[in-house]
Amino acid sequence: MTLQVANVLCRVVRSDRRSTAIYIERDGSVLVRAPRTLDDAKLSKLVEKKLPWIYRNLALWEELNRDAPTREFVSGETFYIEGQPCTLDVQSEAVLPLSLVGTRLVLRADARPRAEELLRALYRQRGYERLPGLVERFARQMDVRPGRLRVWELMNRWASCSAAGNLNFHWRAMALPLDILEYLVVHELAHLKHRNHTKEFWLTVEKTLPKWEQTAGWLRVHGAGRSL
Repeated sequence: MTLQVANVLCRVVRSDRRSTAIYIERDGSVLVRAPRTLDDAKLSKLVEKKLPWIYRNLALWEELNRDAPTREFVSGETFYIEGQPCTLDVQSEAVLPLSLVGTRLVLRADARPRAEELLRALYRQRGYERLPGLVERFARQMDVRPGRLRVWELMNRWASCSAAGNLNFHWRAMALPLDILEYLVVHELAHLKHRNHTKEFWLTVEKTLPKWEQTAGWLRVHGAGRSL
């Protein structure tokens, strides 16, 4: 459902959670997660009290995304892989259509029309190379047993944990710095113990990553498109 408070349109998702939380999504929309038992009138008042916070963070989101440069597949352009800037180098004689050589992304000139598709595949490959080790390490530390791991397109979410315990990560997450990626892993693993964002859930996250709030805040204001 949607909820209009002042000039802010919110998407409301209700569940068995005990508290209300407000998020600025990667696409700039406002998401409100609320308990099923909270009626619309009380929810509106809670959101109204948070309007200054919403306005401030929407303005920050708009500033970040307005200033984001348009990525072009030309030599000298910069893309991020695991938090590190990598310079695109277009070569007519490159062996592979797209490859990562040190801090250079080497793109064969005749593959430029498929560059976006190739870059997405490269991120997915990196995800399948890096994420299993991180998941295994933190799962052992948190004493949980996750199911299948997938790296794919998740629209406006960085990661998710299914009811069956399967972990899903957006391919763009492989552009993120390591500490941010670790937070995503721990966050989803914590859902194997607590399905909703309860106090116990956040205590589980904090026990593993004491500085989780700093990385969570980074994710709230940086869209996936700015991470590339």
